[in-house]
Amino acid sequence: MSTHQHSASSADATKVTLIGSVADLLLGLLKIMTGIVGHSAALVADGIHSLSDLATDAVVLISIRLGGKAADQNHPFGHRRIETLGTVLLGLMLLAVALGLLWQNSLTLLQGQGNTVPTWPVLLVAALSWLVKEGLYWYTIKAARAMGSDLLSANAWHSRSDAFSSIVVLMGAGGAMLGIWWLDAVAALLVAVLIGLISVQLLKRSLAELIDTAIPEQQQQSYRQLILQTDGIHAINALRSRTSGGKVLLELKLEVAPRLSASEAHWLGHQVKQQLKQQFAEIGDILVHINSPASSLPEQQASSSLRPAMQQAMETLLQSYQLEATDAEFFLYCQQPVRIDILLSPKAQTKLAEIGTKQLQHQLQQIWPQSKQLHIHFYQEKSD
Repeated sequence: MSTHQHSASSADATKVTLIGSVADLLLGLLKIMTGIVGHSAALVADGIHSLSDLATDAVVLISIRLGGKAADQNHPFGHRRIETLGTVLLGLMLLAVALGLLWQNSLTLLQGQGNTVPTWPVLLVAALSWLVKEGLYWYTIKAARAMGSDLLSANAWHSRSDAFSSIVVLMGAGGAMLGIWWLDAVAALLVAVLIGLISVQLLKRSLAELIDTAIPEQQQQSYRQLILQTDGIHAINALRSRTSGGKVLLELKLEVAPRLSASEAHWLGHQVKQQLKQQFAEIGDILVHINSPASSLPEQQASSSLRPAMQQAMETLLQSYQLEATDAEFFLYCQQPVRIDILLSPKAQTKLAEIGTKQLQHQLQQIWPQSKQLHIHFYQEKSD
């Protein structure tokens, strides 16, 4: 995503969150005041929940602002993990609110029936809260899906938890008004449990992201199927995945034909990256390694570099025919057995016209005995 797109997304996310913040502030104050005057512990708890949303909104705003910054020298992979840390903080704040409400309303139930019951304004405010918070949920979740933001999506579900808790308050307050005194306190406990469950889900997902947990196997399989449809990709040697700021990051090791040029192999890797990003919007970045078919070389060959030895032997052979090192180019394929293709220039081909390929190989073996273990082929460079 370009810097301009990041800025536009951050501005949209900020607008959505600020609108939600104003609604949370007004609703929270209204519910707490109505709950106190109307004798509803559940509505007071719901009001505290709404005001706690202000703190989570602040976390969202800060995380979006910092997490949307482009990569720099000190943060070459960008700042998306700040959004993940923001989600962890949001989950911890919600969990603290849930535990506080559970403690307070459990004491209310243990102490027995109070002298007052909720009044009808409690029902009106709870109904209003449900309408506003459900509307905020749909407004926020639409923006979250458009931007691919887990943090904004979490805030949307936080709004929906308010909507659900308002329904619980309606039922609890209504039951208490009908004479079931404990129903209001039970409703407050249900609100607390709901908040706690949401906080645990947020923490589980964000902590999994922080420790680089792989994406689900079914999702990986979808990626594998698309990769193997690319002509020239023989196999997937490895696929590693993790998430950062709601985006999937992939590291691929792809096997191609053993004698492809480096540029063609690189082009195939680029094709895979393009197709994956076009097909799956959740993918943020892909690192591709290109592998030739796996092989095992003899220990004495694997422990030393063949190219310098080959270079020196070829220079000695060419000098014996008054040729230069530039009159031959060789391509080394590390397979079992090792294959070396030697490309002769037109000048070398002219001087060596009367010498057969087998004679050249024999002379090379005299200079460099190790070449007996290799498959060496001489061929002519085509002149213009």
